[in-house]
Amino acid sequence: MHITRLTTKIIWLGLAMSLSLRLGVHLTWRFGGSPKLGSGVWIAENALKTGLLCLGYAVALLLNLEIAKEHKQTRWLHVAWLALAANACVSIIRMMVESSLLNLAWPGYTRTPLWGLLQHLAIVPANLFLLLGLLALWSAYQQAELGFTIEKRDYAVLAGILAMSILLIFYREGLSEARSPYVISRWLQIGGLVLLSLCAAASFVLYRQAAQMGGGKLAVALRFLTFYTLLRAVLVLIQAEYRVGLLDGRAANNFYPILFDVGWQAVPWIAALAAAYRVELTAHAAKELQQQRAARAALASV
Repeated sequence: MHITRLTTKIIWLGLAMSLSLRLGVHLTWRFGGSPKLGSGVWIAENALKTGLLCLGYAVALLLNLEIAKEHKQTRWLHVAWLALAANACVSIIRMMVESSLLNLAWPGYTRTPLWGLLQHLAIVPANLFLLLGLLALWSAYQQAELGFTIEKRDYAVLAGILAMSILLIFYREGLSEARSPYVISRWLQIGGLVLLSLCAAASFVLYRQAAQMGGGKLAVALRFLTFYTLLRAVLVLIQAEYRVGLLDGRAANNFYPILFDVGWQAVPWIAALAAAYRVELTAHAAKELQQQRAARAALASV
């Protein structure tokens, strides 16, 4: 498939399919019982889940690489979109490392401390690439001297992101690696969350910058980048608070596992949407240029 055919409509369809799958599986499990580990149904469900997660990031990777090619002559924009492509690439590795299908080769793999260690060995570099991409975008737009200013309401949102970071530290006992026997796993998880909070703040500033530049598809793309980072941070925070509640004796709630699974299933497709809207900006500009040339040619022939 040619890269320009990966439109926002197709990606929205992929997102809808992913969410429908996870919701359907949860409803099936709730009323019909979970499939046995290693059964055909279990393998098919987990293969589809992992495949759709990887597909979402693969689409983001291809689109980000396409945008990077467009900016070969603009250093910071080229670096930015290459870094976002690297984020998608490492995230695909993360999806494979996290996959429950590895339990078939290593029984109980997802319940071992190694699972968490490998997971965060992928998360930290992925978040580093994401932060690098966002900072490179900010640098490119700053060099353009477009007169961007941070308003009072922007400070309020940034304060909210800071508060969320503080809450993550407060609920650190509920983090998945809080009791890992590997010290490096615990530190990697904290480091990854700090990086994610920085990414959330940087992406929001970028979105506000694009909005002041006149909005359009660029602002929409950066809005999805902001949503991509914030959704991940919010899901981690809710999971941590939920685990702390379980440790304190709170009764389990069937709603939360559904929220977590459906939310995480949406994450890669949101990253893909951010890139797709940015690609559509270029396609729209090229179409307008073609129409202007055709109009000039028609006038010249009169």
